[in-house]
Amino acid sequence: MKLSLLIILLSLVLYACTDINPESSDSDRISKDNFEKNLQERLINAKEGESIVLPEGTFNIQRQISFNDAQNVTISGAGMKKTVLSFKNQIEGAEGLSIKGSKGITLKGFSILDTKGDAIKIQDSEDVKMQYIGVSWTSGPSPENGAYGLYPVSCKNVLLEDCEASYAMDAGIYVGQSENILVRRCYAHHNVAGIEIENSTNGAVYDNIAEKNTAGLLIFDMPDIPVANGARISVHNNIVRNNNFMNFSEKGNVVNMLPPGTGMLLMAHTQMDVFENTIEGHNTLGMGIVSWLFTGKPFKSKKYMPFCSAINVYNNTFKAGSAPSDTTTDFGRLLTGLFQGYRDVITDGIFNPGNLDDQGKINPEKRICIRNNGDISFVNLNAHQGGEPQQMAANMNIDADAFDCELESVDISGHDDWINPEIVE
Repeated sequence: MKLSLLIILLSLVLYACTDINPESSDSDRISKDNFEKNLQERLINAKEGESIVLPEGTFNIQRQISFNDAQNVTISGAGMKKTVLSFKNQIEGAEGLSIKGSKGITLKGFSILDTKGDAIKIQDSEDVKMQYIGVSWTSGPSPENGAYGLYPVSCKNVLLEDCEASYAMDAGIYVGQSENILVRRCYAHHNVAGIEIENSTNGAVYDNIAEKNTAGLLIFDMPDIPVANGARISVHNNIVRNNNFMNFSEKGNVVNMLPPGTGMLLMAHTQMDVFENTIEGHNTLGMGIVSWLFTGKPFKSKKYMPFCSAINVYNNTFKAGSAPSDTTTDFGRLLTGLFQGYRDVITDGIFNPGNLDDQGKINPEKRICIRNNGDISFVNLNAHQGGEPQQMAANMNIDADAFDCELESVDISGHDDWINPEIVE
């Protein structure tokens, strides 16, 4: 294991066992008596710059906790394993903790368990930090679990670090339709999707561990939602391993298509660097680079660009799993039927026609470049040619030479300037 990733696990353990508010005043602390009522009242009446401290203990919460339009409010517990908010008997609300229209929100040092819906949803907010936060569903995999664990959406300036998420029915750690994002040193396991970045711009995802999910790490661009066409994402120095867990999502959900045994899936995204990741132990595919058209699902938006372009995949380490590839999902059955086993990198070969010249060659700046990843097994499905599986097998190409190219690094400068304002010029 890389030293930096070992440090991640050690930091999570140490933080879980440490009181992070040793000097907080009694007036900051929420009383253990009538905890749920007191916490909700404090949040509703929170003043700018207020610090709300959650005591050590496990607290049963029956209703969604929410607050809106807050400014520079910090909610902190005694540690991820020391302060636990259990929603096992929740009777009201779609989320556990819901925050909207706020700026300067910091959550740190507590866990939320067994919410009816999403665990923590932060929407239409700016300068959002989640640090040493845990979310899980303790009954194990079930389509009845909440869809998302940590769920900032439509936000600007998002930091998720040293967090842990498990057993989400969709994505454990998710950032969607957001700008300037940083996800680092997090641990996602036993979710359908471990870490997912969707329709977001200008971000870095690094030093994370995603293991024992259905799929480890997803970078998606989805159609027909308010913010389209995410770009400029760097994914590096992550460990993505042994993601062969059952897909327990609801039917009809987009992630229901994910075959167990998927490392990374890049879909309909542009301007990405994916480098120095360890992607190992997967039974179906290490990395998929596909267009939205490959899903076969229609879309209405005229602004949406359903193709991958300007994708730079280099200096990664791939290693196959040891079990048979997936036959429980349509996508898995297709891949298993075509290859009779695992492949390191798969692309569907469906590219934006607007990026092709008269000879059918791709604009050099829009290429998918796959280089210096060792002796990988590679397949270009050439799915643009269509046909039934038998014809698709005839159209496939295993020659990666056409993708042996190099792109300039993605410019994500400024994605974290807001975290340390003193470095902003």
